[in-house]
Amino acid sequence: MKRILKIHPLLFISLLTLAVLISCEKQDDLTPQPVPEVRSFYISFKQDTVPVTLSVVSARKEMIGSLLTTAVDGKLPDSITNKTSLIIRVTGDSARTYTNTEILASYTDSIGNTYSNTVNDTMNIVKITKLEKKKDGILEGIFTIRVSNFTKTKTIILNNGKFSAVIAD
Repeated sequence: MKRILKIHPLLFISLLTLAVLISCEKQDDLTPQPVPEVRSFYISFKQDTVPVTLSVVSARKEMIGSLLTTAVDGKLPDSITNKTSLIIRVTGDSARTYTNTEILASYTDSIGNTYSNTVNDTMNIVKITKLEKKKDGILEGIFTIRVSNFTKTKTIILNNGKFSAVIAD
């Protein structure tokens, strides 16, 4: 080896360069990877005039007796100190407007008082604007719901409501 370097250093460097170039191979062109869409899943509304935003715990289709419902369930991340939650169920699984007896809602305020809607209340409306009927499909909609406590002595209006979730199949 020393003899080759002594006699022909330029030849040695040329052979080494040739070996490196031969061992290299062309790589495929790089293709950009799509950036995954980051979506936040939420239920937001105004409790009378106070804005409230809940994280979606689940969105699902479920059977209540023989009735197929679509449900979205939201809670605050810290549900130990603040018990606010909302579950909205509609009797069906289509993107359309639901009213009156087609809506079943249950609301719990920050101190744990529970409220529910009256099925014959004409103010209640839930409009599902998007419902993808596939695995991990998107569920989106808007709502206005009036809820009352058990004795009907306190009423709260949940208005300007919006929700966005992934529906479990």
